[in-house]
Amino acid sequence: MLTLETFTQHWEKKFPALPLHKTAFIVAISGGVDSIVLAYLMHQAGANISMAHANFQLRGEESTRDENFVKAFAEKYTIPLALNKFETAAYAVAYKMGIQEAAREMRYAWFSTLLSDQSNTKKVLLTAHHADDQVETVFMQLARGTGLHGLTGIPERREDALSLARPLLSFSKDEIIECAKTNGLDFVEDSSNSKDDYTRNLFRHKIVPTIQEIIPNMTQNVLDTIQRLKESETIVETTVADFWKKGLRVQKGILTIPVKHWKKVNHNFTYTWGLIKNYGFKPQQISEVHKLLVANNGAYIATPSHRFIKFNESIQIIDNNTEKEHIVIHVADGDLQVNEGVLHFEMKTALNLGAIKKEPNYAYLDADKLEWPLLFRTWQPTDYFYPLGLHKKKKLNHFLGGLKLSPAAKQKTAVLTMGDKLLWVVGQRIDDRFKITDQTKNVLEVTWTDKH
Repeated sequence: MLTLETFTQHWEKKFPALPLHKTAFIVAISGGVDSIVLAYLMHQAGANISMAHANFQLRGEESTRDENFVKAFAEKYTIPLALNKFETAAYAVAYKMGIQEAAREMRYAWFSTLLSDQSNTKKVLLTAHHADDQVETVFMQLARGTGLHGLTGIPERREDALSLARPLLSFSKDEIIECAKTNGLDFVEDSSNSKDDYTRNLFRHKIVPTIQEIIPNMTQNVLDTIQRLKESETIVETTVADFWKKGLRVQKGILTIPVKHWKKVNHNFTYTWGLIKNYGFKPQQISEVHKLLVANNGAYIATPSHRFIKFNESIQIIDNNTEKEHIVIHVADGDLQVNEGVLHFEMKTALNLGAIKKEPNYAYLDADKLEWPLLFRTWQPTDYFYPLGLHKKKKLNHFLGGLKLSPAAKQKTAVLTMGDKLLWVVGQRIDDRFKITDQTKNVLEVTWTDKH
């Protein structure tokens, strides 16, 4: 039974970190029974609340009716109200998406703005999802195909892009309607909720009621199952995370997983998803990721944020958003800290140069041939130079290919340049045109220290 007493007791149990009297709450209110009851109970509990109503202008006079009703409710209970009218249909056409998707995107973008004002009080959005919504969601997820997480339904609390809570999620629709009747609360009905033209309404009006006729306790049974699945999910996530933690390693600054370690779990869906979900992949890509394990060197699969690349019996994980470096150097002495390490510059005369070190992380350049400033940057496909020992031009891309670097290591390669002339492929080879000779009087010694 949903009463003010059971509501506040439930709140204290589920949301101890959100005290009713010390948090600012924004109730997403449509005017329907669910959100009206939620706003009423929060108000009666003495919470600091305001309300936000989105008019999507999709149902003509009915949309205007809902807005006016919410205004009257806010005035009756002296609750601050934010209103926004959206050109939903035009937005959906412009961005080539469905009406429901467009409405959701616009609504939550607005909510995010309301939550992010500059006051010091913590703000939390409240939505009126209830137990029946939870059951419908689980059935829909199951029908579409999902993993363990999809069967845990709608979370009661979110703290990612939005700070959001759903305090009615354990109460049924019937309990909410009864609460409205008991407290004399009026509400409006959305006519689109009675139609079966949306997938959720089909489950709501036909599929779920049919199952409930056969199993009367179905709603509570599903809620209990969800709780058990959440507990199971925690155990599974811990186990999967531990497995990948043992296999992931950083090699020369590149996050890498040996194929041998991955194959310990064969093509297991749960383990693979536990890894790739962190890098922007979707469940539908799991089979393609598995193919990478037996692919040739250089094969890869990508998301907007990352690439998984096969190289030497390992899978390298590359961040596509790594910022390219572009650092102007004015001083010929001292250290320069960069993403992947440290460059040390020291000006010397040929007479006090001492023994020349042959390691590739040392560069000796004829200082009198240099014009300052120099530039340290990530290499580009259009770069070319005259590799030391050769007297002809070579594309840097071809030079790096001959070194048999992994794709990730190749991507991280940096160069030291003077204008459009390349002086040094850092950590590899200098340009022959700037080498020191018997005629050299002043030398710029540059040392590269890889932080990895």
